Amino acid sequence: HKTPPTPPPAPAKKEAKVEAKAPSAPRPPPAESKPARGKPWFVDLFDEDYLRTLPFLTPQATQSEAEFVIDAMGLSPGAQVLDVGCGYGRHAMELAARGYHVVGLDLSTPLLVRGGEEAHRRGLSINFIRGDMRELDFDGQFDAAYCLFSTFGYFDDETNKKTVANIARALKPGGRVLIEILNRDYVIADLPTRVWWEGDGCVVLEEVELNYFSSRIQVNRSVVFDDGRQLEQEISVRAYSLHEVGKLMHAAGFRVLEVSGAYHTKGRFFGNQSRHIIVLAERKDTSAPST
Repeated sequence: HKTPPTPPPAPAKKEAKVEAKAPSAPRPPPAESKPARGKPWFVDLFDEDYLRTLPFLTPQATQSEAEFVIDAMGLSPGAQVLDVGCGYGRHAMELAARGYHVVGLDLSTPLLVRGGEEAHRRGLSINFIRGDMRELDFDGQFDAAYCLFSTFGYFDDETNKKTVANIARALKPGGRVLIEILNRDYVIADLPTRVWWEGDGCVVLEEVELNYFSSRIQVNRSVVFDDGRQLEQEISVRAYSLHEVGKLMHAAGFRVLEVSGAYHTKGRFFGNQSRHIIVLAERKDTSAPST
């Protein structure tokens, strides 16, 4: 998910380079095969190789984002928190280190294994669960939940709506949620069509398109590793405009409290200049809507 993270189809602009020409390098071996036809793209994408393509996920960035989560949601020490699409738990570990009780849910076994090993090494207690956010089955157990790094939006519109309702049901009345969503208005105004950057022992090239009817971003990704391996990947994520996010949250039984455009601009949103919509909302009634 990361079911997951996310994610994201492309790194922040300052990390990416608009490609003038493909990086010069020997022709790599044939690309590894793509997932079987009909298999969702996110099932096998998120693994150790994927993490190597994200050099900007630094400890400093993770700490800053975790502090944003704690501040925005007004978390009290000991609060029960759900990380939806936790990946390897980089945010979950920061919250656990500060005294919060965190459950991390993700579909990726490789990332959950890494998260469990790292949490053990750091002496942190986190309940990592392999699961699908579409089938989230908690009932009023959490004080807060979050879904970051563009992990939201992988599914069709109805399933995305159901996922938000699932999160609402997992929260106690008055519980808060923080969701990071790709901003469609930014995508239309400013998304580059081709970017490349250097990862950890690899070079990544992404070609990005937007379907204006479905509002889905389609990313065709080529990754060349220094050992000669090449991966061809496809990513598809739904982008939303702010008014759509408001309707989505309201339909799930949330009251929107605040919208930010980035982690360093808390409470400020700059329309098509903000890459993301980071929405803070509160479960406003005693019974979340059925799905």
